[in-house]
Amino acid sequence: MQKTNVMLVDHDQLFSAALAALLAEEGYGADSQHADLEDALEELAGPDAPEVVMVDPGCLAGDPLTALRRLRQALPEGRLIVMGAALGDEALRASLTAGADGHVSKAAAFDTVLRAVRLVMLGQAVFPSRALEIWEPGATHGATGSAATSELSRRETQILACVLGGQSNKAIARRLDITESTVKMHFKNVMRKIQASNRTQAAVWAIDHGIAPMAS
Repeated sequence: MQKTNVMLVDHDQLFSAALAALLAEEGYGADSQHADLEDALEELAGPDAPEVVMVDPGCLAGDPLTALRRLRQALPEGRLIVMGAALGDEALRASLTAGADGHVSKAAAFDTVLRAVRLVMLGQAVFPSRALEIWEPGATHGATGSAATSELSRRETQILACVLGGQSNKAIARRLDITESTVKMHFKNVMRKIQASNRTQAAVWAIDHGIAPMAS
């Protein structure tokens, strides 16, 4: 089984070293540790980019949202987990807006952190429950309620429900007996209609509009 590689981006090198050691005990590769955003981005542009990046944007120079957006752009197929000391509205909103796959507290037990890594690798979004309370739907889409969901076809709604259930495109294709390219086409249409820029924002939109998750 191929090892999942995790990059840690945090100026607290002692924290990163301790977390890397714990992740290694669970079979993850965590040799990549950076205290500087530019160094992390340089590695992500190379051939050996990790599957997961865990970052504390509050510890980096500049605006946290800008840093997260740059990491998200550099990691289009990977998973981005914010792991910071801040769990306030502004921090959570930045994570959601940038399209992070999860947001966990640095003070969380390692079991909680490990669970978050496993869940985001399965395609699920992992955020504190209160994240939905501070999420601003208008930031990513204009239509609301039944008027918005009625713009989606039956198949598009099914695919969005599967995404909310944490299913990958391959799993959705198998579930609905269609090709993976068809799933991608439908989901691209969904993203355009709801004005979401990534799967996390699409999942938040689905919850906000009463779409129930379709489990695998």
